[in-house]
Amino acid sequence: MLKDEKRVESITLSGRESVRLANPDVRDEFGLETLDMNMGPQHPAMHGLLRLILELDGETVVRCDPVMGYLHRCQEKIAENRMYPAVIPLTDRLDYFANMHNEHGYVLAVEDLLDVEIPPRAEYIRVLMCELMRLASHIPSLGFLMLELGAFTPILYCFRERERIQTIFEAVTGARMMFHYIRIGGVKADLPPDIPQKIWDYIEGLEQRFQSDFVDLIQGNEIFISRTRGVGTMSQEKALEMGLTGPPLRCTGVDFDIRRDYPYSIYPELEFDVITDQAGDVEASYRVRIAEALQSIRLIKQCLEKMPEGEVMGDLGRRLRPAEGDGFGRVESPRGEFSVHVVSDGSDTPYRVHYRDPSFCNMQLLQEVIPGHYLPDIMPIMGLIDPVSGGWDK
Repeated sequence: MLKDEKRVESITLSGRESVRLANPDVRDEFGLETLDMNMGPQHPAMHGLLRLILELDGETVVRCDPVMGYLHRCQEKIAENRMYPAVIPLTDRLDYFANMHNEHGYVLAVEDLLDVEIPPRAEYIRVLMCELMRLASHIPSLGFLMLELGAFTPILYCFRERERIQTIFEAVTGARMMFHYIRIGGVKADLPPDIPQKIWDYIEGLEQRFQSDFVDLIQGNEIFISRTRGVGTMSQEKALEMGLTGPPLRCTGVDFDIRRDYPYSIYPELEFDVITDQAGDVEASYRVRIAEALQSIRLIKQCLEKMPEGEVMGDLGRRLRPAEGDGFGRVESPRGEFSVHVVSDGSDTPYRVHYRDPSFCNMQLLQEVIPGHYLPDIMPIMGLIDPVSGGWDK
């Protein structure tokens, strides 16, 4: 190839044509050079295996094309070859910071196909476990955000709390991450006799530590404010247009939460507030997650106080064969709406299973919000989304 020949590589990413010119003399409309750079897929600060193709004008990002698929495991296809209860362990491996919510969403979809009554105690245990799971996700997400900004201490406090919650999960389910605890018709087993008091003691201790460890230590810090305020800002209209969900949506002021707007389980019997903010930036997402963690503490206490006695598993046969039809379940996971669509053909295995994971939906934000920001702002914006690679690559 001659020295002065131009080589053009065209790749289609995210529905748009991206043209990369391998010529050092290419300049933009202002006469300045731009540079294409890969961030990831193996990057120490990245939330899993994600590749960002960035076009840079100095330190300013001109274009951001996220490339996903490095962790794709064909979860939905594999589910078609398993009996209905055997799909539950697969859901644990989707968003591995929201295992209980994944299980809950799937079993709600299957129970929508079945005529089964869920024991009230099982419903309370489900919500109790899911709200503990929300704490075990929201609190570390704050630590990851601070770590990406250069602060190391908060993540130690955050994972201290997660470890204590995982110890509770281990006592209840026998596992620390992949639980297979929420079952079709109820839950695997009742709570051990000493666990309700241990959960209560832990939650009261967390309440006492929460202000000093996760608010006073972070909120108001000049470096934190300068790195998060006004970074990743988006309007309500843009958030709705992109189909965002969870804290990234609520931090723009959109008052939407599946637990209230499409109530399921025993959430209608419990009191809690849907947290919103108006700024729509990284700092606002931090405030939303802080307040939602406090609401989870409030919900956990109500579950422990109101939990009835009784069975924890409905009357189901040993082999499930739902009638032909569609089942749908949706829950409010730590990252937003997690929905499951199950199609039955009358056999003991699903005909189709589809997951709508919030991490995948919220990743659209990168392409729209990152351009115009500096390169170091990318990781705080990732903290706004708080994605999990097992969710966007299912």
